[in-house]
Amino acid sequence: MDLLITGGTVVDPASGFMGPADVAISGVRIVAIGPGLVARPEGGDAGTGSGAAARVLDATGCFVTPGLVDLHLHSYWGVNPFGMDADPICRATGVTTGVDAGSAGPVNFGGFRALVYERTVTRMLAFVALAQHGVWKDPGELEDLRFADATAAARTVSGNRDIAVGIKVRLHLPSVGEHGRAALRLAIKAGEASGSPVMVHVGNTGISMEEIVDTLRPGDIVTHCYTPQRPSVVDPEGRVLPAALRAHERGVIFDVGHANNHFDFDLVRRALDQGLVPDVISTDLHGRLAPGNPVVDLPTTMSKLLALGLTLEQVVARCTSIPARVIGWGDRIGALAVGREADVAVLAVVEEPTTLRDSVGGTLQADRRIEARWTIRAGVVVGGSAQP
Repeated sequence: MDLLITGGTVVDPASGFMGPADVAISGVRIVAIGPGLVARPEGGDAGTGSGAAARVLDATGCFVTPGLVDLHLHSYWGVNPFGMDADPICRATGVTTGVDAGSAGPVNFGGFRALVYERTVTRMLAFVALAQHGVWKDPGELEDLRFADATAAARTVSGNRDIAVGIKVRLHLPSVGEHGRAALRLAIKAGEASGSPVMVHVGNTGISMEEIVDTLRPGDIVTHCYTPQRPSVVDPEGRVLPAALRAHERGVIFDVGHANNHFDFDLVRRALDQGLVPDVISTDLHGRLAPGNPVVDLPTTMSKLLALGLTLEQVVARCTSIPARVIGWGDRIGALAVGREADVAVLAVVEEPTTLRDSVGGTLQADRRIEARWTIRAGVVVGGSAQP
């Protein structure tokens, strides 16, 4: 084997396994998972006992998980106003797959493939924007609805199945003006034509949250699900909307999508207490985040949900197996299994006082935080806090 991760606790939500185990990697593939693994002799099988691999990572005290999946970020840097070079932060924080949330549309998706997907160590997939040129700012991408092209967006997804995973539409007023209802229906049309999920940006919309979630199909995604911007998933008295709970029960996906403006500790507590637990934890890292933004990275966002009461297994599932399944990639990413491409995160739960921040000035005092010690992408150690 080329790489042996030893001494850690494997957490693999896809299989339901959590326990002590080593992970052996040869080339780009996982070749064995189990206790006491050693280097495989030439032509032989992995065995048990003492021995050495070409490289050994001592994960004692750490959790070995599938490579993290950040379902919502913006990585089309140098082209889209929200784009940032997300590859370095992903490699440093256990993220082996990032999903760009609509920075490219039908007219410039080829550029995303050439400039981002083909050049990054992190696997960068993408939702295709309903707007021809991707999400925009000043003016918003769909203030003029002539820029919406459901047919071309669906065709772009269908023609780029190796990297395109669905349709993205932003419904907040600065993006779409008074065209929210029409834009939502066009996005659903594109999703149906391409057989893919629709990700919908909510918060500060011209149509009600009830109408939005009632329109979505099972598998479609509400991103920024805990936004404090009205209308939100809770009413002014803090009660979760019955329509949101019904949508969740019938399979609509609720994604954190933290960002600068869309995560409120008090709102999250109310939602969790009333049964609206997020399906996916994501960051919405992008190039317009203010300096010192509260998002920081995916492990920090995970730490917030951990502090708010989710278990470690629940948090890991919402950054691995569940987002992989949401985008139709559950057979390729988000799991630790023999024969799978070796995307792995080695995470530590650091026991120390930590101040976490939300998007509205709130703070939360936590006694532990999640930190990525190593990031392994396709069998290669590419980053993490334990790098020399």
